[in-house]
Amino acid sequence: MNSMIIAAAGQGERFGAPQNKLLENIGGKPLIWYTLHHVMQSLLLDEVILVTSPEERRFFQQIAEDVGGTIDIRYADGGATRTDSVYHGMQALSADSEVVLIHDGARPWVDGAAVDQLIKELQKGTPAALYCVPCIDTIKYTNGNGRVCRTPDRKRLMRAQTPQGIQTSIFRRCMETVRRDHLSVTDDVSVCEVCGIPVKYLMGKEAYFKVTVPEDKQHLLDLIQKDSLPFRIGQGYDIHRFAAERPLVLGGVHISDTGGLLGHSDADVLIHAVMDALLGAAGCADIGQYFPDQDDRYLNISSMILLKKVRKIITEKGYGIGNIDATIIAEAPKMAPHIPAMRQNMADALHISPEEINIKATTNETLGAVGRREGIAALASVLLFRRRL
Repeated sequence: MNSMIIAAAGQGERFGAPQNKLLENIGGKPLIWYTLHHVMQSLLLDEVILVTSPEERRFFQQIAEDVGGTIDIRYADGGATRTDSVYHGMQALSADSEVVLIHDGARPWVDGAAVDQLIKELQKGTPAALYCVPCIDTIKYTNGNGRVCRTPDRKRLMRAQTPQGIQTSIFRRCMETVRRDHLSVTDDVSVCEVCGIPVKYLMGKEAYFKVTVPEDKQHLLDLIQKDSLPFRIGQGYDIHRFAAERPLVLGGVHISDTGGLLGHSDADVLIHAVMDALLGAAGCADIGQYFPDQDDRYLNISSMILLKKVRKIITEKGYGIGNIDATIIAEAPKMAPHIPAMRQNMADALHISPEEINIKATTNETLGAVGRREGIAALASVLLFRRRL
């Protein structure tokens, strides 16, 4: 079995966040989401032990559920130090674990291919291995009192990254030795170094950087935007049957006191189609998941209120609205007099210009349920673009 321990219990004081930096929203997702998303692309990994503080556990569980994937995720409690946290993670490994990778939760751009390359190296019998990148800057030894002592040859200096991998049996043995003898280690393969176990390095990438200081946030955003589609398209459809005693509301416009539509909310079929299109383009669930018709909070609620909530959802995911094109399908009443007000209402709710919204109306030529005047339907298409935060 191939295992990974992800250290996620630190607070990241240098990042300057009011909470664990791994829970900070960057580009529409928590930082740890990107780490898990890329790790889950591995084809060889069997289990992940996510080490978190007990108080934050539920947040990480929700994020892991959002990421999805087929790799088993279990949890362990963080310790007073990173070494303690990794030790707790080791205790949670499956008994048949053969190789274990230890990874920083704050290295969001290490992909599944990198994970698998390290696993394959260990499967060949290498006791321990890690990713490294060359030192670009000249390094100076100092005496701690403001004076340079000497300059080492940077050709032989490497910067350590994660994941770092070790044969599980070796890792267990070395960790127990380090803890028993109170040996000082600065990273995960150091437990092997101090026990005389050889460590091999593989060439890493600058993209495997660790988010440590506030400036790293922009670096991650640049990678996210480079990696992501700049535009996303969504479509929505809805249909409601008539309910003669209810008021008719379409596009947030009160068209008549009677001849309305049946629904849990105000049954604004146009707004429902637009909301589904927006959510679909952003990769979210449909409106039934967000505003279930079993929830009395949404009984007779104005769909314009729900539209504002949808705008907040897609904004938090890092998207802006390019344009909306919608069609109302109804035999009656005449829609043309109301379309300008519908466009303005939607523009106000979505914080965009009415010129970015097009609404058309057509009949169904007496065909089908709409043609028989049993109800009204609506179609919507939207274009979203990724915002640069």
